[in-house]
Amino acid sequence: MTVVVFIIYPAAVNNFNVETLRGSAIGKQISDSVDEINITLKNRLLDFASRYLLFLNERGQLPGTTDILTPDDILKLKTCIKSAQRTSLPPVCTHNMVYDGCDPVLTDIRRCNLINAPEHRVKVLECLYAVVFHPEFLNSFNPLLPMEYLEFIRGCHLGIFPSYYEPWGYTPGLPF
Repeated sequence: MTVVVFIIYPAAVNNFNVETLRGSAIGKQISDSVDEINITLKNRLLDFASRYLLFLNERGQLPGTTDILTPDDILKLKTCIKSAQRTSLPPVCTHNMVYDGCDPVLTDIRRCNLINAPEHRVKVLECLYAVVFHPEFLNSFNPLLPMEYLEFIRGCHLGIFPSYYEPWGYTPGLPF
């Protein structure tokens, strides 16, 4: 099981992190490639299934990888996987922080060594974890997480919402 922790609250930023933008572009490329392959894959599976039903499949077997994926499809998938490989750890923060060294969240993330290393495991839960600090409130115009807050929480299994005065809510920091 993989646990991904999103920490979302506003902080002083000057731009998106280049590695985060790269990861977002690679994710879109993978999604587009899989969508493209999916169209032809569906047709090949339907063709194979109809031949199987009509002619009882000369070999008497279910389709293998070579029956449903062309060499071009496999090359596309391998290219996507290769482009997604990285030599450094994924960034913890989605943005370039103005006060990187003194931000309390980043300071605690570093102090706890939550740096998204592949070998790090949460021992109690026996699961992989990743930490994503997104220092802006969510909105549908954000290129990294283009969704409203309610859409975001519908996709989560668990939410923890710390607040100064309402423990159940998503509260922006208010000046007092």
